[in-house]
Amino acid sequence: MKSENRVSGCERPGAPDKPGVCHLVLVVLSLWPDRAVAPGPPSGSPRVSSDPRADLDSAVLLTRSLLADTRQLAAQMRDKFPAEGDHNLDSLPTLAMSAGTLGSLQLPGVLTRLRVDLMSYLRHVQWLRRAGGPSLKTLEPELGALQARLDRLLRRLQLLMSRLALPQATPDQPTVPLGPPASAWGSIRAAHAILGGLHLTLDWAVRGLLLLKTRL
Repeated sequence: MKSENRVSGCERPGAPDKPGVCHLVLVVLSLWPDRAVAPGPPSGSPRVSSDPRADLDSAVLLTRSLLADTRQLAAQMRDKFPAEGDHNLDSLPTLAMSAGTLGSLQLPGVLTRLRVDLMSYLRHVQWLRRAGGPSLKTLEPELGALQARLDRLLRRLQLLMSRLALPQATPDQPTVPLGPPASAWGSIRAAHAILGGLHLTLDWAVRGLLLLKTRL
């Protein structure tokens, strides 16, 4: 009987040679082989968004976070090593922009200048950790964390510039080796100058990047 030769619409071996449901399904699948298997996730690494606005958002978040860290570390410096007045280092970059020039900013120039300046500050933080002397050893964990976050922001800016097909930033002048501080007080003054300058640069960077985001 037919009910003895078939199970769930498929023929048993040795059953009469009649087309059944399974046979029809196989014919249909042979016509569209790419439909036979449900599509899975694409192989390889997850796809990274190529939207420059998303990359710019990420850069702004990293810049804000680094600004908060710098502000906190500068406050610690003032508590532990009070020092009145302004502190400067000739090797530090000058502030790139002022509030009055925000309206005329262009993204290529801002990213290029910001990355060059932050590369300089990264070099100065590394120097401070290496040559700051015993006075600054108590701030070594904070300086190390600051260096790591600064390096991360630089890599994010490099990625953003690559997405926008901008030339990679290089310093305008050859890098001059930084000599050791003349004294313990000299290293403390240098730390105040580096943190103060980095704070101003990052504050300007957040304002400039947020403004430029509206123009993308």
